[in-house]
Amino acid sequence: MKFREEIISSRNNPIVKWAATLSDKKGRAAAKAFIAEGEKLTFEAISTSLPVTHIFISESRSRSILARLNDLNVGKMYDDTEVYILSDSAFEKISTEKAPQGVISAIKYLDFFCNMDIIYKEEFFLKPDERALFLCSVRDPGNLGSVIRSAVAFGVDHIIMSSDSADIYNPKTVRSAMGSLYRTSVTTVSDIAAFISAAQENGRRVLAAELCDGAISLSDAQLTATDIVMIGNEGHGIPSEISALCNNSVYIPISKKTESLNAAVAAAIFMWEQSK
Repeated sequence: MKFREEIISSRNNPIVKWAATLSDKKGRAAAKAFIAEGEKLTFEAISTSLPVTHIFISESRSRSILARLNDLNVGKMYDDTEVYILSDSAFEKISTEKAPQGVISAIKYLDFFCNMDIIYKEEFFLKPDERALFLCSVRDPGNLGSVIRSAVAFGVDHIIMSSDSADIYNPKTVRSAMGSLYRTSVTTVSDIAAFISAAQENGRRVLAAELCDGAISLSDAQLTATDIVMIGNEGHGIPSEISALCNNSVYIPISKKTESLNAAVAAAIFMWEQSK
């Protein structure tokens, strides 16, 4: 690693201004990079050999974090990773947290996350033994991160999302996923109908998670490892035209005292049931 000796105190320093743009979607897209805040996410990224290009450390936490970095045995992969110490004021400019943890890493976009505009039935991107979950217009980044964390816990290999879902690289998504983001594949699709058709052509059931006429209880659904459950938008659920393309609708029996479950909670229950 390349350790910069000088402490950057100016909030207008070019590298500080560049790092600050990564909290915004346009900035991330331009740099093809995102940020991970805190020791856990930074050191997990390094331990899993992710492309960490920059590490920013607050002056007040520099002694302990630099000691951990110096103790790492990372080989040549991180020879060009630049390590900067920032004054606490400059560090706060790039942090997205109310109580900054003292270290932020910049990581290149991950090659196991991809966007897919055209889906060929003959070359379906899901492997036969991959367990998958579909997120339809799930727009809260915290929910998205929580779903990813649960997916890794319950053995789901692949998350598929509609293109209008939350940004996978949003700092809230990264923080909520708690390192699980580094351990699952994510594919964003723009044509939901084409995905459903391709999945069905490849022998998979696609089940809409919703309570509607004809929906079956989760306890009667007999989920298998190849089934793909679709979780809908937090407020509006799954569009009727998309639900109509699914094999069936499935609901989670809950108390009459409440109308629905949080999208991330519902997804976790479906994934747990499927893991059985």
